[in-house]
Amino acid sequence: MSAASFVLHAGSAAVCLVWTALVLSAGRGKAARLLAAACGIAALWAGSYAYALHNGQDWAQRLAAALEIGRWLVWLLVLGFFFRRIAGQRAGALMPALAITAAAGAAIAMLVTLLDRGTPEFASDLGAFGTLARLMLALLVVLMAENLFRTAGEAERWHVGLPAIALGGLSAFDVLLYAEAALSQQVSVPLLDARAALTAAVTPLLAVAAVRDARWRRDPPVSRQVVFHGATLVVAGAFLLAVGALGEILRWLDVAWGAAAQISLLAVALIGLAVALTSGTVRSRFRGMIVDHFFTARYDYRREWLRAVEALSAGEQPMAPEQRAIRVVADVVDSPAGVLLQRDPGEAGLRWAGSWNLPAEHQSLGAEHALMAQIGAGQEVVALPAEDPALRDLRRAYGPLWLAVPLAHGREGLAGVVLLAPPRAPFKLDREVAELLRMLGRQVAMFLAERRAAERLVDERRLADYAKRFAFVAHDVKTVSSQLSLLLANAEENLADPEFQHDMLVTVRASTARINALIVRLGQPGDVPEGAAEAISPLERLQALAAAKPYAVEVTGHEGAALAAIAASRFDTAVGHLMNNAAEASPPGEPVRVQVRQEGSQFVVDVMDRGPGMSAEFVRDELFRPLSTSKRQGSGIGAWQARELLREAGGELTVLSRPGAGTTMRIVLPARGVAGEPPAPVAIAAAAMRGAA
Repeated sequence: MSAASFVLHAGSAAVCLVWTALVLSAGRGKAARLLAAACGIAALWAGSYAYALHNGQDWAQRLAAALEIGRWLVWLLVLGFFFRRIAGQRAGALMPALAITAAAGAAIAMLVTLLDRGTPEFASDLGAFGTLARLMLALLVVLMAENLFRTAGEAERWHVGLPAIALGGLSAFDVLLYAEAALSQQVSVPLLDARAALTAAVTPLLAVAAVRDARWRRDPPVSRQVVFHGATLVVAGAFLLAVGALGEILRWLDVAWGAAAQISLLAVALIGLAVALTSGTVRSRFRGMIVDHFFTARYDYRREWLRAVEALSAGEQPMAPEQRAIRVVADVVDSPAGVLLQRDPGEAGLRWAGSWNLPAEHQSLGAEHALMAQIGAGQEVVALPAEDPALRDLRRAYGPLWLAVPLAHGREGLAGVVLLAPPRAPFKLDREVAELLRMLGRQVAMFLAERRAAERLVDERRLADYAKRFAFVAHDVKTVSSQLSLLLANAEENLADPEFQHDMLVTVRASTARINALIVRLGQPGDVPEGAAEAISPLERLQALAAAKPYAVEVTGHEGAALAAIAASRFDTAVGHLMNNAAEASPPGEPVRVQVRQEGSQFVVDVMDRGPGMSAEFVRDELFRPLSTSKRQGSGIGAWQARELLREAGGELTVLSRPGAGTTMRIVLPARGVAGEPPAPVAIAAAAMRGAA
């Protein structure tokens, strides 16, 4: 060994000794004494190592190796103390397992140390067993530090974070050191020297931890996930250590196939361990053993509740809602599959609603079924006997069934039942399990009821939209019917007139096209906008509408008016209704007046009459109410339809009216063009039938 190694280890011993004294003086209580012991054992180890390098005697080498083993044991004791403070009484069952594993590793390492004769290069002459044992001890310290840090909450990490980082970091370096030694069959001297420097660098963290310990306040419960994770790692490490020891024995026997057997055994062990860790059955059995021996309660209710809420409320999942509902219940008892039977509105029995990892067979339970009588109002979880003849059809369709969990809803009673397949591992049903299943069953029933209510609401909206479109179409058909009736009335007097015949053909052709368009519109989905991107010239449309009316209409406006962002059919329908209403309200011989103008980015159309007008109360309460009308033969649809069509196009319809002063129906639509000509009045007075008297 070089002089540099001696200086590094001697210096590390001196630094650790100083920090030991500071920890004892700054801290108080058992925690401070344990932290001082962690510093002190590091000082003794580094000092004995330096002495062995300088002296070279066999006993000094053995002492340094023994103190290295003792160092890990003391560190485990320190971390275990802090872990117990955080985990409480329920952590007590984990500590004996760790203690037994650590004692076994320490015994193996100490035995190899005592039997080894030692050489001047004693650090590079560790036996294979000693290397593996030291690797296991260092790994245990790392696992304990990791569990301690993960178990601690945000407030507790301020107290335990530094010991976990310091001791876990030093042990992680030891894992690196001895893993490299196991592979290369010798210990790296640079890594040994670096370990001494690292020890001196991190021991001050233990002194800071001793000062912080005085402010310790809280003892939170241990995390079940941490216990399961840590126990899994401990068992896996012990298994690999045993396999490694067996392989080393085969190699020492010096048989011809010893080396191949060692490598094959290790590879098979790693593959087998991977299979076991990913096996649901193995994990289920191991989790059951952990719960039975480490905890007084089977479940962490906060975690179970959060898991259920997250699974049911997640909107973007590949699983169907019914499958998520089944899995929420199945995961409680570690069942790998299940089927959901749900009650339909108005029915007494249950029908198939979904399957998870089971066939999608449409089976049902009638109201007279024996299982329905056992479930009752949904208050009892029912274990299903394996040979129950009443369940023969269900088992033939879905396979083995083990448990029936009722889904009880407060208002609807029994909303359904989840039938679960047998669990992956033997599972004991007790009162705690039944209570949790009943609670989750009620939550799942609420989830399914809300989902069904949402589906009914969607259906009702679709029906309402269809009814709205049907009302619009019926009103437009009434308008077409009026035009055809007027045509027939005038036909008796003017049928021989060629001009009338031409107008009649034009009117019939237009009416046919209008009816066909209405039929198409009735079959369109409610969420498909009609001509949403269309824009029209409002003045041209108004002139065409006025020319087709059987009464006089005067249209004034700007010939170069802006384009209106609305479909032509919707504009014609809305304005046509307003013109008809204005004509009906006007005195005989009085024309309907329509004004067109642009105001900034808006397009405005005023449909005016000189009728009796309307009160503010009538406009507020009656005018736009569907199916509400004061006309003898009216339908109460026209004004409401006009406003709805304009709103769907991004516009609005307002009413300016007073009793005795006439009415102005003002249409406001978004404009897409700019006018450039001065206003020029245009007056049109036309009759739909030229032969009209």
